[in-house]
Amino acid sequence: MSKLIDQLLLALNKEQEIYDEVIALSKDKQIAIVNNDLKLLETIMKKEKTYSISLVKLEQIRAKTLNQLVKEYNLIEINVLTDLYPFMSDQEARKVDSIRTKLVNTVGILGQKNELNRQLLEQSIDQIEFDLNLITTVGDGSVNYKESASDMDVERRSIFDRKI
Repeated sequence: MSKLIDQLLLALNKEQEIYDEVIALSKDKQIAIVNNDLKLLETIMKKEKTYSISLVKLEQIRAKTLNQLVKEYNLIEINVLTDLYPFMSDQEARKVDSIRTKLVNTVGILGQKNELNRQLLEQSIDQIEFDLNLITTVGDGSVNYKESASDMDVERRSIFDRKI
């Protein structure tokens, strides 16, 4: 197996490991969001940032390796990884395709988890806005209807002190 293919496989496998960790974190993030555990959420986000930095570095290594493979195979460019398969041995192509397929599936799962977490965060924000509106709406117990009998005169107050 060529040294460049080995490098490519190493980078792809390491990316897969990191994405697996990120998926595990996304499950923890979901629990933190549901339980309003901001401390845990902050810790998770710091870990995600570290993983993101590692993924960027691995992507740079992978891009450099692919550029070297393009030169080695005397190609002008490649658009997708599968463009290299005809130039690899059957064993190399199978190994690269196996990890590529696994990565594609993992990234898809991660996308679904991120979408769910996004929806949970939106629901949490909506709940906070509702709670704030409820807190800032003050009534003295009596309700004053206007002529149309559909609008109420409700005094709004701020929960923050302010000087005018």
